[in-house]
Amino acid sequence: MKRILLLLLMTMGFGIYLSAQVTTSSMSGKITGTNNEVIIGATVQAIHEPSGTFYGGATNADGRYTIQGMRVGGPYNIKISYVGYETVVFSDVTLKLGETANISTSLKESSQSLNEVVIVGKSGIAANKTGAAASLSADEIDRMPSITHGIADVIRLTPQVNISNTGAMSFAGTNNRYNSFQIDGAMNNDVFGLTSNGSNGGQAGAQPVSMETIEQIQINIAPFDVTQSGFTGGAINAITKSGTNTFHGSAYGFGNNQDLIGKKYTLMNGQTSEKYDKQSEYQAGITLGGPIIKNKLFFFANYEKANKKYPNAYGLGSSASNIDANEAQKILNTIKEMAEAQGVTYNGAFSNSDVYTESDKAGAKLDWNINDKHKATVRWSLVSAKQLNSASSASNLNTSDYSYDFVSKTNTFIAELQSRFSDNLSNEFRASYVRARDQRDPGSPFPMISISNVGDGTLNIGNERSSMANSLDQDIWSFTDNLTLYKGNHTFTLGTHNEFYNFSNLFIQDAYGTYYYNSVDISMQVRFASTVSRRQM
Repeated sequence: MKRILLLLLMTMGFGIYLSAQVTTSSMSGKITGTNNEVIIGATVQAIHEPSGTFYGGATNADGRYTIQGMRVGGPYNIKISYVGYETVVFSDVTLKLGETANISTSLKESSQSLNEVVIVGKSGIAANKTGAAASLSADEIDRMPSITHGIADVIRLTPQVNISNTGAMSFAGTNNRYNSFQIDGAMNNDVFGLTSNGSNGGQAGAQPVSMETIEQIQINIAPFDVTQSGFTGGAINAITKSGTNTFHGSAYGFGNNQDLIGKKYTLMNGQTSEKYDKQSEYQAGITLGGPIIKNKLFFFANYEKANKKYPNAYGLGSSASNIDANEAQKILNTIKEMAEAQGVTYNGAFSNSDVYTESDKAGAKLDWNINDKHKATVRWSLVSAKQLNSASSASNLNTSDYSYDFVSKTNTFIAELQSRFSDNLSNEFRASYVRARDQRDPGSPFPMISISNVGDGTLNIGNERSSMANSLDQDIWSFTDNLTLYKGNHTFTLGTHNEFYNFSNLFIQDAYGTYYYNSVDISMQVRFASTVSRRQM
Protein backbone atom coordinates (compact mmCIF):
# COMPACT_ATOMS: atom_id res chain seq x y z
CA MET A 1 0.00 0.00 0.00
CA LYS A 2 2.85 2.37 0.86
CA ARG A 3 4.50 1.67 -2.51
CA ILE A 4 1.26 2.47 -4.35
CA LEU A 5 0.88 5.73 -2.42
CA LEU A 6 4.48 6.68 -3.21
CA LEU A 7 3.95 6.01 -6.92
CA LEU A 8 0.78 8.12 -6.88
CA LEU A 9 2.59 11.04 -5.28
CA MET A 10 5.36 10.83 -7.85
CA THR A 11 2.87 11.03 -10.73
CA MET A 12 1.35 14.11 -9.08
CA GLY A 13 4.65 15.95 -9.42
CA PHE A 14 6.80 14.84 -6.50
CA GLY A 15 10.23 16.40 -6.31
CA ILE A 16 12.57 18.80 -4.61
CA TYR A 17 12.06 22.40 -5.71
CA LEU A 18 10.33 21.27 -8.89
CA SER A 19 7.58 23.47 -10.22
CA ALA A 20 6.78 24.25 -13.84
CA GLN A 21 6.12 27.86 -14.72
CA VAL A 22 5.46 28.28 -18.40
CA THR A 23 4.87 32.02 -17.89
CA THR A 24 6.49 32.83 -14.53
CA SER A 25 9.51 32.25 -12.34
CA SER A 26 9.94 31.22 -8.72
CA MET A 27 12.43 31.29 -5.88
CA SER A 28 13.14 28.99 -2.95
CA GLY A 29 15.79 28.40 -0.35
CA LYS A 30 16.72 27.47 3.19
CA ILE A 31 17.27 29.95 6.02
CA THR A 32 19.53 29.00 8.91
CA GLY A 33 20.96 30.69 11.99
CA THR A 34 24.46 31.34 13.28
CA ASN A 35 25.06 27.72 14.27
CA ASN A 36 23.39 26.32 11.14
CA GLU A 37 20.13 25.71 12.99
CA VAL A 38 16.96 26.08 10.93
CA ILE A 39 14.92 29.23 11.45
CA ILE A 40 11.18 28.64 11.47
CA GLY A 41 8.92 31.51 10.45
CA ALA A 42 11.54 33.77 8.90
CA THR A 43 9.91 36.35 6.65
CA VAL A 44 10.87 36.43 2.97
CA GLN A 45 9.73 39.46 0.96
CA ALA A 46 10.46 40.07 -2.73
CA ILE A 47 9.60 43.24 -4.63
CA HIS A 48 9.77 43.48 -8.41
CA GLU A 49 11.23 46.97 -8.53
CA PRO A 50 10.03 48.10 -11.99
CA SER A 51 6.36 47.40 -11.14
CA GLY A 52 6.32 47.43 -7.33
CA THR A 53 4.77 43.94 -7.37
CA PHE A 54 5.08 42.30 -3.94
CA TYR A 55 5.61 38.61 -3.17
CA GLY A 56 5.96 37.16 0.30
CA GLY A 57 6.43 33.93 2.20
CA ALA A 58 7.76 32.37 5.39
CA THR A 59 10.01 29.45 6.20
CA ASN A 60 8.50 26.16 7.34
CA ALA A 61 9.57 23.70 10.05
CA ASP A 62 12.60 22.75 7.94
CA GLY A 63 13.63 26.36 7.43
CA ARG A 64 12.61 26.25 3.78
CA TYR A 65 10.40 28.52 1.70
CA THR A 66 9.09 28.60 -1.88
CA ILE A 67 7.43 31.48 -3.74
CA GLN A 68 5.86 30.72 -7.12
CA GLY A 69 4.14 32.74 -9.83
CA MET A 70 6.68 35.58 -9.85
CA ARG A 71 7.25 38.00 -12.70
CA VAL A 72 10.09 37.01 -14.97
CA GLY A 73 13.15 39.24 -15.03
CA GLY A 74 13.80 41.96 -12.51
CA PRO A 75 15.59 43.47 -10.81
CA TYR A 76 14.15 42.17 -7.56
CA ASN A 77 14.86 43.40 -4.05
CA ILE A 78 14.61 40.44 -1.68
CA LYS A 79 14.55 40.92 2.10
CA ILE A 80 14.91 38.05 4.59
CA SER A 81 14.32 38.85 8.26
CA TYR A 82 13.55 37.30 11.65
CA VAL A 83 13.14 38.77 15.12
CA GLY A 84 16.50 38.94 16.93
CA TYR A 85 18.52 38.54 13.74
CA GLU A 86 19.85 41.10 11.30
CA THR A 87 18.05 41.48 7.99
CA VAL A 88 19.70 40.20 4.82
CA VAL A 89 18.86 41.97 1.56
CA PHE A 90 19.56 40.60 -1.92
CA SER A 91 19.44 43.37 -4.51
CA ASP A 92 19.61 43.35 -8.30
CA VAL A 93 18.22 39.80 -8.52
CA THR A 94 17.00 38.64 -11.93
CA LEU A 95 14.75 35.60 -12.30
CA LYS A 96 14.66 33.38 -15.37
CA LEU A 97 11.59 31.99 -17.06
CA GLY A 98 10.54 28.58 -15.79
CA GLU A 99 13.41 28.29 -13.33
CA THR A 100 13.50 28.31 -9.53
CA ALA A 101 16.20 30.62 -8.16
CA ASN A 102 17.88 29.15 -5.08
CA ILE A 103 18.28 32.00 -2.58
CA SER A 104 19.47 30.71 0.76
CA THR A 105 21.31 32.49 3.55
CA SER A 106 22.45 32.26 7.15
CA LEU A 107 21.22 34.97 9.52
CA LYS A 108 23.38 36.34 12.29
CA GLU A 109 22.08 37.47 15.64
CA SER A 110 21.57 41.23 15.85
CA SER A 111 24.20 41.68 18.59
CA GLN A 112 26.91 40.19 16.41
CA SER A 113 26.73 42.46 13.37
CA LEU A 114 25.06 45.39 11.70
CA ASN A 115 21.28 45.57 11.50
CA GLU A 116 21.20 44.89 7.76
CA VAL A 117 23.44 43.09 5.29
CA VAL A 118 23.06 43.92 1.61
CA ILE A 119 24.20 41.47 -1.07
CA VAL A 120 24.39 43.13 -4.49
CA GLY A 121 24.55 41.78 -8.02
CA LYS A 122 22.83 38.43 -7.75
CA SER A 123 21.49 38.18 -11.29
CA GLY A 124 23.49 35.00 -11.72
CA ILE A 125 21.96 33.14 -8.76
CA ALA A 126 22.00 29.39 -9.26
CA ALA A 127 18.69 27.89 -10.34
CA ASN A 128 17.19 24.45 -9.92
CA LYS A 129 16.56 23.12 -13.43
CA THR A 130 14.50 20.15 -14.54
CA GLY A 131 16.59 19.01 -17.49
CA ALA A 132 18.60 20.37 -20.41
CA ALA A 133 17.36 23.91 -20.96
CA ALA A 134 18.44 27.36 -22.11
CA SER A 135 17.00 30.78 -21.31
CA LEU A 136 17.50 34.05 -23.14
CA SER A 137 16.45 37.48 -21.91
CA ALA A 138 15.33 40.45 -23.99
CA ASP A 139 18.76 42.08 -23.61
CA GLU A 140 20.50 38.94 -24.83
CA ILE A 141 18.14 38.69 -27.80
CA ASP A 142 18.78 42.35 -28.70
CA ARG A 143 22.53 41.74 -28.80
CA MET A 144 22.26 38.76 -31.12
CA PRO A 145 22.86 39.10 -34.87
CA SER A 146 19.72 38.27 -36.82
CA ILE A 147 18.83 38.05 -40.49
CA THR A 148 15.16 37.06 -40.39
CA HIS A 149 14.36 38.91 -37.13
CA GLY A 150 12.48 35.76 -36.21
CA ILE A 151 12.53 33.24 -33.41
CA ALA A 152 14.58 30.72 -35.42
CA ASP A 153 17.62 33.01 -35.19
CA VAL A 154 17.41 32.69 -31.40
CA ILE A 155 16.65 28.98 -31.22
CA ARG A 156 19.62 28.04 -33.43
CA LEU A 157 21.95 28.81 -30.50
CA THR A 158 20.70 25.60 -28.88
CA PRO A 159 23.19 22.85 -29.84
CA GLN A 160 20.52 20.13 -30.02
CA VAL A 161 18.49 21.87 -32.74
CA ASN A 162 18.78 21.74 -36.52
CA ILE A 163 16.89 24.36 -38.53
CA SER A 164 16.12 23.79 -42.21
CA ASN A 165 16.00 26.51 -44.86
CA THR A 166 12.19 26.48 -44.54
CA GLY A 167 12.35 27.24 -40.82
CA ALA A 168 11.52 23.72 -39.60
CA MET A 169 13.15 23.11 -36.20
CA SER A 170 14.25 19.57 -35.38
CA PHE A 171 15.34 18.92 -31.79
CA ALA A 172 17.58 15.91 -31.21
CA GLY A 173 16.60 14.48 -34.60
CA THR A 174 12.83 14.49 -34.09
CA ASN A 175 10.29 15.79 -36.58
CA ASN A 176 9.41 19.47 -36.11
CA ARG A 177 5.74 18.53 -35.66
CA TYR A 178 6.61 16.91 -32.31
CA ASN A 179 7.69 20.23 -30.78
CA SER A 180 5.74 22.37 -28.34
CA PHE A 181 5.60 26.12 -28.96
CA GLN A 182 3.89 28.36 -26.41
CA ILE A 183 3.63 32.13 -26.16
CA ASP A 184 2.48 33.40 -22.76
CA GLY A 185 1.24 29.89 -22.04
CA ALA A 186 -1.00 29.67 -25.13
CA MET A 187 -0.42 26.95 -27.69
CA ASN A 188 1.12 28.32 -30.86
CA ASN A 189 1.77 25.00 -32.57
CA ASP A 190 0.41 24.27 -36.00
CA VAL A 191 -1.71 21.48 -34.54
CA PHE A 192 -3.03 20.38 -37.94
CA GLY A 193 0.54 19.85 -39.12
CA LEU A 194 0.76 21.64 -42.48
CA THR A 195 3.33 24.38 -41.89
CA SER A 196 7.04 23.84 -42.28
CA ASN A 197 8.07 26.03 -39.34
CA GLY A 198 5.55 24.39 -37.01
CA SER A 199 3.63 27.52 -35.96
CA ASN A 200 0.37 29.15 -36.96
CA GLY A 201 0.74 31.47 -39.96
CA GLY A 202 3.76 29.57 -41.24
CA GLN A 203 2.17 28.73 -44.60
CA ALA A 204 1.89 32.46 -45.26
CA GLY A 205 5.52 33.06 -44.32
CA ALA A 206 4.71 34.87 -41.07
CA GLN A 207 6.77 34.91 -37.91
CA PRO A 208 4.62 33.83 -34.94
CA VAL A 209 5.59 36.72 -32.66
CA SER A 210 7.31 40.09 -32.84
CA MET A 211 10.78 39.66 -31.33
CA GLU A 212 10.63 43.18 -29.89
CA THR A 213 7.83 42.09 -27.54
CA ILE A 214 9.61 39.06 -26.04
CA GLU A 215 10.77 39.30 -22.42
CA GLN A 216 12.38 35.86 -22.21
CA ILE A 217 12.57 32.61 -24.17
CA GLN A 218 13.15 29.19 -22.65
CA ILE A 219 14.09 26.10 -24.66
CA ASN A 220 13.64 22.69 -23.00
CA ILE A 221 14.89 19.47 -24.57
CA ALA A 222 14.08 16.74 -22.05
CA PRO A 223 12.56 18.15 -18.85
CA PHE A 224 11.58 15.68 -16.14
CA ASP A 225 8.92 18.02 -14.77
CA VAL A 226 5.53 16.32 -14.84
CA THR A 227 3.75 19.54 -15.83
CA GLN A 228 5.82 19.98 -19.00
CA SER A 229 4.41 17.54 -21.51
CA GLY A 230 2.86 17.23 -24.94
CA PHE A 231 6.09 17.02 -26.94
CA THR A 232 8.88 14.61 -27.77
CA GLY A 233 11.10 17.10 -29.59
CA GLY A 234 11.75 20.47 -28.00
CA ALA A 235 9.62 22.88 -25.99
CA ILE A 236 9.87 26.54 -26.95
CA ASN A 237 8.35 28.77 -24.32
CA ALA A 238 8.25 32.55 -24.79
CA ILE A 239 6.69 35.25 -22.66
CA THR A 240 5.99 38.80 -23.76
CA LYS A 241 6.84 42.04 -22.02
CA SER A 242 4.60 43.67 -19.43
CA GLY A 243 4.05 47.24 -18.33
CA THR A 244 5.83 48.73 -15.31
CA ASN A 245 5.57 51.88 -13.19
CA THR A 246 7.58 53.75 -15.82
CA PHE A 247 6.30 54.48 -19.30
CA HIS A 248 8.59 52.83 -21.79
CA GLY A 249 8.37 52.20 -25.51
CA SER A 250 10.32 51.72 -28.69
CA ALA A 251 10.18 52.40 -32.39
CA TYR A 252 12.28 50.22 -34.64
CA GLY A 253 12.82 49.27 -38.25
CA PHE A 254 14.92 47.00 -40.44
CA GLY A 255 15.32 47.24 -44.19
CA ASN A 256 17.03 45.81 -47.24
CA ASN A 257 16.88 46.47 -50.99
CA GLN A 258 18.73 45.85 -54.23
CA ASP A 259 21.38 48.46 -53.37
CA LEU A 260 22.49 46.56 -50.27
CA ILE A 261 23.26 43.26 -52.01
CA GLY A 262 25.69 42.16 -54.73
CA LYS A 263 25.68 43.88 -58.10
CA LYS A 264 26.20 40.89 -60.36
CA TYR A 265 24.75 37.42 -60.52
CA THR A 266 24.68 34.58 -63.03
CA LEU A 267 21.42 33.34 -64.55
CA MET A 268 20.69 29.69 -65.21
CA ASN A 269 21.42 30.17 -68.91
CA GLY A 270 24.89 31.49 -68.12
CA GLN A 271 24.16 35.17 -68.76
CA THR A 272 25.32 37.74 -66.22
CA SER A 273 23.26 40.60 -64.85
CA GLU A 274 24.90 43.88 -63.96
CA LYS A 275 22.47 44.68 -61.13
CA TYR A 276 19.65 43.10 -59.20
CA ASP A 277 16.16 44.24 -60.10
CA LYS A 278 14.28 46.45 -57.71
CA GLN A 279 13.29 44.63 -54.54
CA SER A 280 12.63 45.49 -50.92
CA GLU A 281 12.29 43.97 -47.49
CA TYR A 282 11.36 45.94 -44.41
CA GLN A 283 10.04 45.41 -40.93
CA ALA A 284 8.95 48.21 -38.61
CA GLY A 285 7.00 48.50 -35.40
CA ILE A 286 6.28 50.31 -32.16
CA THR A 287 5.78 49.24 -28.54
CA LEU A 288 4.44 51.11 -25.51
CA GLY A 289 4.00 50.05 -21.90
CA GLY A 290 3.35 51.72 -18.59
CA PRO A 291 1.13 52.08 -15.54
CA ILE A 292 -2.62 52.60 -15.52
CA ILE A 293 -2.63 52.56 -11.70
CA LYS A 294 0.83 52.70 -10.11
CA ASN A 295 1.88 49.42 -8.44
CA LYS A 296 -1.52 48.00 -9.37
CA LEU A 297 -2.47 47.88 -13.05
CA PHE A 298 -0.19 47.93 -16.08
CA PHE A 299 -0.48 47.75 -19.87
CA PHE A 300 1.76 46.83 -22.79
CA ALA A 301 0.86 47.13 -26.48
CA ASN A 302 2.63 46.64 -29.79
CA TYR A 303 2.17 46.82 -33.55
CA GLU A 304 4.50 45.59 -36.28
CA LYS A 305 4.33 45.50 -40.07
CA ALA A 306 6.58 43.51 -42.37
CA ASN A 307 6.76 43.42 -46.17
CA LYS A 308 8.99 41.46 -48.49
CA LYS A 309 8.82 42.00 -52.24
CA TYR A 310 11.08 40.82 -55.02
CA PRO A 311 10.68 40.53 -58.80
CA ASN A 312 9.51 37.41 -60.58
CA ALA A 313 12.69 36.46 -62.40
CA TYR A 314 10.90 33.91 -64.61
CA GLY A 315 7.95 35.84 -65.97
CA LEU A 316 6.81 36.01 -69.59
CA GLY A 317 9.68 37.01 -71.85
CA SER A 318 12.33 36.58 -69.15
CA SER A 319 15.73 35.46 -70.40
CA ALA A 320 15.78 32.97 -67.50
CA SER A 321 12.62 31.20 -68.68
CA ASN A 322 12.80 28.08 -70.84
CA ILE A 323 9.51 28.92 -72.58
CA ASP A 324 9.19 31.18 -75.61
CA ALA A 325 6.96 34.17 -74.88
CA ASN A 326 5.28 34.28 -78.31
CA GLU A 327 4.45 30.59 -78.26
CA ALA A 328 3.05 30.81 -74.72
CA GLN A 329 0.87 33.80 -75.58
CA LYS A 330 -0.44 32.06 -78.70
CA ILE A 331 -1.51 29.02 -76.66
CA LEU A 332 -3.19 31.22 -74.06
CA ASN A 333 -5.13 33.09 -76.76
CA THR A 334 -6.30 29.76 -78.21
CA ILE A 335 -7.61 28.65 -74.81
CA LYS A 336 -9.45 31.96 -74.37
CA GLU A 337 -11.12 31.50 -77.75
CA MET A 338 -12.13 27.95 -76.87
CA ALA A 339 -13.57 29.12 -73.54
CA GLU A 340 -15.45 31.94 -75.27
CA ALA A 341 -16.98 29.41 -77.66
CA GLN A 342 -18.40 27.63 -74.61
CA GLY A 343 -19.84 30.85 -73.22
CA VAL A 344 -17.07 31.33 -70.64
CA THR A 345 -15.01 34.49 -70.45
CA TYR A 346 -11.48 33.81 -69.28
CA ASN A 347 -9.29 36.81 -68.42
CA GLY A 348 -6.15 34.99 -67.30
CA ALA A 349 -2.80 36.46 -68.29
CA PHE A 350 0.88 35.81 -67.80
CA SER A 351 1.94 38.20 -65.10
CA ASN A 352 5.35 39.58 -64.29
CA SER A 353 4.15 41.05 -61.00
CA ASP A 354 6.36 40.88 -57.92
CA VAL A 355 6.38 37.98 -55.49
CA TYR A 356 5.53 39.21 -52.00
CA THR A 357 4.96 38.36 -48.35
CA GLU A 358 3.07 40.73 -46.06
CA SER A 359 2.27 40.50 -42.36
CA ASP A 360 0.82 42.57 -39.53
CA LYS A 361 1.23 41.81 -35.83
CA ALA A 362 -0.55 43.50 -32.94
CA GLY A 363 -1.05 42.78 -29.27
CA ALA A 364 -2.24 44.18 -25.94
CA LYS A 365 -1.53 42.94 -22.42
CA LEU A 366 -2.87 43.89 -18.99
CA ASP A 367 -1.27 42.91 -15.67
CA TRP A 368 -3.28 43.41 -12.48
CA ASN A 369 -1.89 43.10 -8.97
CA ILE A 370 -5.22 42.35 -7.30
CA ASN A 371 -3.55 42.15 -3.89
CA ASP A 372 -0.46 40.59 -2.34
CA LYS A 373 -1.87 37.09 -2.85
CA HIS A 374 -3.48 37.25 -6.29
CA LYS A 375 -2.13 38.47 -9.66
CA ALA A 376 -4.01 38.37 -12.96
CA THR A 377 -2.96 38.75 -16.59
CA VAL A 378 -4.98 39.00 -19.80
CA ARG A 379 -3.53 39.24 -23.30
CA TRP A 380 -4.69 39.42 -26.91
CA SER A 381 -2.52 39.09 -30.00
CA LEU A 382 -3.05 39.05 -33.76
CA VAL A 383 -0.88 37.73 -36.58
CA SER A 384 -2.26 38.47 -40.06
CA ALA A 385 -0.27 37.47 -43.14
CA LYS A 386 -0.52 37.06 -46.90
CA GLN A 387 1.93 35.41 -49.30
CA LEU A 388 1.94 34.85 -53.07
CA ASN A 389 2.62 31.20 -53.93
CA SER A 390 3.24 29.15 -57.09
CA ALA A 391 4.96 31.86 -59.07
CA SER A 392 6.65 30.90 -62.36
CA SER A 393 10.00 29.13 -62.47
CA ALA A 394 12.56 28.45 -65.18
CA SER A 395 10.67 25.37 -66.41
CA ASN A 396 7.11 26.46 -65.51
CA LEU A 397 5.29 29.50 -66.85
CA ASN A 398 2.07 30.19 -64.94
CA THR A 399 -0.83 32.55 -65.44
CA SER A 400 -1.63 35.01 -62.65
CA ASP A 401 -4.63 32.97 -61.49
CA TYR A 402 -2.46 29.85 -61.18
CA SER A 403 -0.53 31.67 -58.50
CA TYR A 404 -2.57 32.14 -55.35
CA ASP A 405 -2.56 34.26 -52.23
CA PHE A 406 -2.23 32.27 -49.04
CA VAL A 407 -4.08 34.28 -46.39
CA SER A 408 -3.64 33.51 -42.69
CA LYS A 409 -5.05 35.18 -39.59
CA THR A 410 -4.50 34.03 -35.99
CA ASN A 411 -6.12 35.61 -32.93
CA THR A 412 -5.01 34.51 -29.46
CA PHE A 413 -6.71 35.27 -26.15
CA ILE A 414 -5.17 34.39 -22.76
CA ALA A 415 -6.27 34.82 -19.13
CA GLU A 416 -4.14 33.81 -16.17
CA LEU A 417 -4.53 33.97 -12.38
CA GLN A 418 -1.65 33.34 -9.96
CA SER A 419 -2.76 32.81 -6.34
CA ARG A 420 -0.91 32.19 -3.09
CA PHE A 421 -3.34 31.01 -0.41
CA SER A 422 -0.72 30.49 2.31
CA ASP A 423 2.99 29.99 2.77
CA ASN A 424 2.49 26.32 1.85
CA LEU A 425 -0.19 26.43 -0.83
CA SER A 426 -0.36 28.19 -4.22
CA ASN A 427 -2.36 27.83 -7.43
CA GLU A 428 -1.93 28.69 -11.08
CA PHE A 429 -4.89 28.87 -13.47
CA ARG A 430 -4.70 29.65 -17.18
CA ALA A 431 -7.21 29.59 -20.02
CA SER A 432 -6.47 30.34 -23.67
CA TYR A 433 -8.28 30.39 -27.00
CA VAL A 434 -6.58 30.37 -30.39
CA ARG A 435 -8.58 31.16 -33.53
CA ALA A 436 -6.59 30.37 -36.69
CA ARG A 437 -7.97 30.87 -40.19
CA ASP A 438 -6.01 29.82 -43.29
CA GLN A 439 -7.22 29.88 -46.87
CA ARG A 440 -6.02 30.05 -50.45
CA ASP A 441 -7.38 32.71 -52.78
CA PRO A 442 -6.82 31.58 -56.41
CA GLY A 443 -8.93 34.25 -58.10
CA SER A 444 -11.77 33.67 -60.58
CA PRO A 445 -12.84 30.00 -60.98
CA PHE A 446 -11.34 28.24 -63.99
CA PRO A 447 -10.02 24.70 -64.65
CA MET A 448 -6.32 24.02 -64.51
CA ILE A 449 -4.80 23.32 -67.93
CA SER A 450 -1.23 22.04 -67.91
CA ILE A 451 0.59 21.66 -71.23
CA SER A 452 3.96 19.94 -71.33
CA ASN A 453 6.71 20.18 -73.95
CA VAL A 454 6.25 23.88 -74.58
CA GLY A 455 9.84 24.57 -75.46
CA ASP A 456 11.74 23.05 -72.55
CA GLY A 457 9.03 23.65 -70.00
CA THR A 458 5.40 23.41 -68.96
CA LEU A 459 2.60 25.93 -69.34
CA ASN A 460 0.10 26.15 -66.45
CA ILE A 461 -3.14 28.02 -67.12
CA GLY A 462 -6.08 28.54 -64.76
CA ASN A 463 -6.41 27.76 -61.04
CA GLU A 464 -3.78 25.57 -59.36
CA ARG A 465 -5.47 22.20 -58.76
CA SER A 466 -4.99 22.08 -54.97
CA SER A 467 -6.09 25.69 -54.44
CA MET A 468 -9.53 25.65 -56.06
CA ALA A 469 -11.25 24.84 -52.76
CA ASN A 470 -8.82 24.93 -49.87
CA SER A 471 -9.26 26.44 -46.41
CA LEU A 472 -8.62 25.45 -42.81
CA ASP A 473 -10.34 26.79 -39.69
CA GLN A 474 -8.86 25.89 -36.31
CA ASP A 475 -10.31 26.67 -32.88
CA ILE A 476 -8.15 25.59 -29.96
CA TRP A 477 -9.09 25.92 -26.29
CA SER A 478 -6.79 25.00 -23.42
CA PHE A 479 -7.33 25.04 -19.66
CA THR A 480 -4.61 24.52 -17.06
CA ASP A 481 -4.81 24.47 -13.29
CA ASN A 482 -1.95 23.47 -10.99
CA LEU A 483 -2.34 23.38 -7.21
CA THR A 484 1.04 23.24 -5.46
CA LEU A 485 1.69 22.20 -1.86
CA TYR A 486 5.05 22.72 -0.15
CA LYS A 487 5.83 20.19 2.57
CA GLY A 488 9.26 20.00 4.17
CA ASN A 489 11.89 19.49 1.51
CA HIS A 490 9.31 18.55 -1.10
CA THR A 491 6.87 20.12 -3.52
CA PHE A 492 3.67 18.35 -4.53
CA THR A 493 1.74 19.43 -7.62
CA LEU A 494 -1.78 18.30 -8.39
CA GLY A 495 -3.03 19.66 -11.68
CA THR A 496 -4.84 19.24 -14.94
CA HIS A 497 -4.17 20.37 -18.49
CA ASN A 498 -6.90 20.05 -21.10
CA GLU A 499 -6.87 20.89 -24.81
CA PHE A 500 -9.89 20.94 -27.09
CA TYR A 501 -9.61 21.18 -30.88
CA ASN A 502 -12.16 21.99 -33.54
CA PHE A 503 -11.03 21.70 -37.17
CA SER A 504 -12.91 22.53 -40.35
CA ASN A 505 -10.81 21.59 -43.37
CA LEU A 506 -12.10 22.25 -46.88
CA PHE A 507 -9.91 20.52 -49.43
CA ILE A 508 -11.29 19.51 -52.81
CA GLN A 509 -8.58 18.95 -55.37
CA ASP A 510 -9.53 19.47 -59.03
CA ALA A 511 -12.81 21.12 -58.01
CA TYR A 512 -13.06 22.96 -61.35
CA GLY A 513 -11.35 20.20 -63.30
CA THR A 514 -7.74 19.59 -64.28
CA TYR A 515 -6.53 18.77 -67.81
CA TYR A 516 -3.03 17.61 -68.75
CA TYR A 517 -1.76 17.77 -72.35
CA ASN A 518 1.47 16.37 -73.75
CA SER A 519 1.46 18.52 -76.89
CA VAL A 520 1.50 22.19 -77.77
CA ASP A 521 -0.97 21.56 -80.60
CA ILE A 522 -3.89 22.11 -78.26
CA SER A 523 -6.40 22.87 -81.03
CA MET A 524 -6.00 19.27 -82.23
CA GLN A 525 -5.76 17.61 -78.84
CA VAL A 526 -8.56 19.40 -77.05
CA ARG A 527 -10.57 16.18 -76.97
CA PHE A 528 -7.58 14.01 -76.14
CA ALA A 529 -6.06 15.23 -72.90
CA SER A 530 -3.57 12.76 -71.44
CA THR A 531 -5.17 13.08 -67.98
CA VAL A 532 -8.46 14.59 -66.82
CA SER A 533 -9.43 15.03 -63.15
CA ARG A 534 -12.62 16.43 -61.68
CA ARG A 535 -14.20 16.24 -58.23
CA GLN A 536 -17.64 17.55 -57.33
CA MET A 537 -17.78 20.25 -54.67
